Parts: sequence; C-alpha cells; structure tokens
Amino acid sequence: MGSRYTRVVSVLALGGVVALVGLIGSHGARAVTPPRGALAPDPSIVHYRYPIAARVSPIDELNATITALEARTSAPVASPMEMADLADLYLRRAQLAADPEDYKRSSEVAKRSLAILPYPSSAPLTLAKLATTHHEFRTAISLAREFLTHSRSPGALGVLAASHLALGELDRASEAAEWAVGVKPDSAGYLMRALVFQAQGRDAEAAYDFAHAASLEEAGDPEEAARLRTLWARFLLRRGEWADADTLLAEAVRIAPGYALAVAHQGELALRTGHAKQAKQRFEDAFVTSHQVRYLIDEARAQELAGDLAGATSTRALVEKLVRAELRDNGTGHRLELVEILVDRGAPPDIVEAITLAREEVAARPSADTRFQLARALAAGGNRREALDAVRAALATGARDARLYELASRLERASSNASRADLYSAEAARLDPGNAGWRSLGLRIP
Repeated sequence: MGSRYTRVVSVLALGGVVALVGLIGSHGARAVTPPRGALAPDPSIVHYRYPIAARVSPIDELNATITALEARTSAPVASPMEMADLADLYLRRAQLAADPEDYKRSSEVAKRSLAILPYPSSAPLTLAKLATTHHEFRTAISLAREFLTHSRSPGALGVLAASHLALGELDRASEAAEWAVGVKPDSAGYLMRALVFQAQGRDAEAAYDFAHAASLEEAGDPEEAARLRTLWARFLLRRGEWADADTLLAEAVRIAPGYALAVAHQGELALRTGHAKQAKQRFEDAFVTSHQVRYLIDEARAQELAGDLAGATSTRALVEKLVRAELRDNGTGHRLELVEILVDRGAPPDIVEAITLAREEVAARPSADTRFQLARALAAGGNRREALDAVRAALATGARDARLYELASRLERASSNASRADLYSAEAARLDPGNAGWRSLGLRIP
C-alpha cells in the first residue's frame, strides 16, 4: 500500500499533468470524459435499513442525559468514570450547538476525572477530541498516542488518523486508519479509511470503504448514519457524480431531518448546478441549526453568484466579526476560515493579511486545503510563481478538487504553459461538469 501511494505522489508531484494522461488517449489535448457513474453506490446500501423511531431532538436528548449526570457528579464522592462520560457529552453537545461554554465544561470535567483516576478512563480521549476542535492537532496526536499505550482503542486511532489527515500527513493517517480497521473492522473504521483514501486520490478504494461502512452500521445512531451518507455524498459531489450525491443527501436528511451537514451539502450541490438562490437558503438553514460559520462563508458565495453583492458583503462582514471574536475569546475560531473570507472579499489590505495568516497555517498544517487557500491569496496578491508552487504541492498530496484544478489552469495559463493549463481545465470540467461560475469565485490573478 505504501509503495502504491509513493508512486501516486511521484506522479502528481510533476504538477498533476501525468495524473491526467488517462483522459487524453488518442485525442491529443482534448479530454475524454469517462463513463458516468463509475463510483455509483448500491441503492440497497444507501438506504438505512433500520426503523427510524419518533424521537426528541438530539440536543434535548443530550440535555436530559447531561442533567442526570450533573446531579450525580456533583455529589461529594463522584465517580470519575461518570465524570468522563459527562465530559464526552458536553463535547457532543458543543459540536451540535457550537456553544463555547460546553467546550470549556468538557475540558474542566475531563481534567477533574483524570486527577482522580488517570486510567482506565475515556477522559484523555475527550481531551484529544477537544484538541482537534481547537486545531491543536499535535496535542491531539500526543494524547491519542499516550492513550494507545494503555489500550488498543479504535477511538484513539480515529483521532490519530483524523489529526494526521488534517495536518496533510497522509501516510501516517493511512497507517492509523489501517490499524483502526485491523483492531475493530466496524463502520467508523471503514469511514475513516475512506476519508484517507479520498484525500490520497484513491477513489475506487474510497468508494468501496464508504459502502462497506454503510453495510456495517448498527441501529441506534441516526445522526452517525446521516453523517456517513453526507461524507459519502461529499466525495461523490466533488467527483461530478451529482445524481448519486443527491440520493445520498436525501437519505441523510430522511434519517436525521434538518441535519446541518447534509443540508449544507445540498446547498453545495445547488450551487454547483446553478441554483444559487436555493443554495443560499440551504446554507442559511444549516447555519441556523448549527451556528457553524463555515456555512455563512458558502452562503456569501451563493449570494454573490445570485447577483446579491450587497448581501454577500454583509454576510462576509458578519463572518469576519464572528471568527475574530472566536479567535480572541475562546480559541474555537479557525484562522483558515478568516483567510477564506479575506480572499473572497479581495481588498488589498485583506489579501496582505490573508497571505500572512495562510503562510502560518501551512507551516502548522501543510494539508492540501491550507495550500489551496495560500495559493488563492498569493494569486490575488500577484505572486503567481509562489501560488503555482502551492497549487502543485496541494496536487502532490493526491487532492482532486475542481477549484484546485481551476486555479492551477489559470496560473499555468498566466505563466504561458498552455498545454498544462488545458489539462487542468479539462479535469476541472470533468469533476464539475456544470456551470463553472461557482468554482471561479475568489480566484483572482491580477
């Protein structure tokens, strides 16, 4: 597996050109579209096979459980194991409701639990998950590795794989994901490995693991079932497989009505297919449910495509205010989101700040996504050579994304490399066969 990955990286490191040879054949520089549906999922696997019982909202369920545990853990002699459970529940509620106070509660209770009973306890794993929330991936890796000295925990291996994936360390992410599947070949393990395969550009293997994850899922966790289908849909959506992505997203919201991640990806599908107003509403709905500023960033793009430039400007100003406040007050804000807003807005002072922030992010975690955002900022600032270097480095990871190829094409063309520009443009169109307007947003080359 490692040798195959090395060969993939070696090919893509040439700037992505060789990776597109299969699209050329005897037709010269004209791209040949492969048969559609090559990654199509089995409809019987897409369908959630368990009954969906009427239930209160996930937040209400968590609130009831948390209230009961709070009463027990406030006793003079409290169980450290129940404290660890409470810390994990605070974290889950924080992730659903984006409440910074719950992140603080989770950390405080987990540390109290550890002070009483370092092991066995799930508290270190909760602290590792909290570290990923704050993008402190090195801390998360350290905590997960320490936990693994006591237990061959699939949860710790999942944190390890996800953290290495976020850092762009795909070979290490792959090792952790393989280990997790070996320890416990369940739905969560195969889903994590699918995400790693996706990042490596190993599409057939990713498609298999997404399907296998769905085939292994158990009853009782509809939100996780919806999450699996949404991540699977995202993979297909960004490979141009729109009909199958739409089917998966419809099933996700059937399983968990109003599930924000699925609703937001329905917005992305609408944006890619030229329905900007519908996309705006989906992103707005997702934000109302989850309070995640990620969805406001995309809402502003939908507003811009719909011709509502004043609305886009207003939304971006709100996002900037929210992210800066989060970065200042509680550390839950993400600097890369601020970079995105600054580059989308495009004013010269914004671009200067975006370049500085993006360089810091790439130094901390040189993933394909951070390199793409740095490339966008550099291109907007007129630094075409370094922007192209950043794009090529992103492609070398195995990343396959229409906007990345679109930017690569524009930078190569600006550098008078017409043949490479044509190849990248063809791949962008293959991955995103609709109107190219959305993928051009924020890609400025003076």
